[in-house]
Amino acid sequence: MPSTTSYDRGDVVLATLPFSDLTGMKQRPAVVVSAPHPSVDLVLLPLTSQVEHLQLGEFALADWKGAGLLFPSAVKRGLFTLDRARINRRFGRLATADQGTLDRALRLWLGL
Repeated sequence: MPSTTSYDRGDVVLATLPFSDLTGMKQRPAVVVSAPHPSVDLVLLPLTSQVEHLQLGEFALADWKGAGLLFPSAVKRGLFTLDRARINRRFGRLATADQGTLDRALRLWLGL
């Protein structure tokens, strides 16, 4: 049965995401970046606790505790489209400042 749970842009969730080389799947935290729409699909960016070696536009969350995470975390580059049924739970939401940094990172990555 399709999930009826709604997720908003900026929600931090636990999702089953593929590895970037598509060799497997892993449950990991992610942030919802899609706007509300009737589709069952969400657009997500993965989060990582490996905050030492970030690439251009990747950034550590200033308020990772406020987002419901247990460890310092960073937003990783790598958009995923995922059926909302693959979301296991919601941790929390990005702080306003982190959402602004995310918006700037998306514009940089997508050339907008």
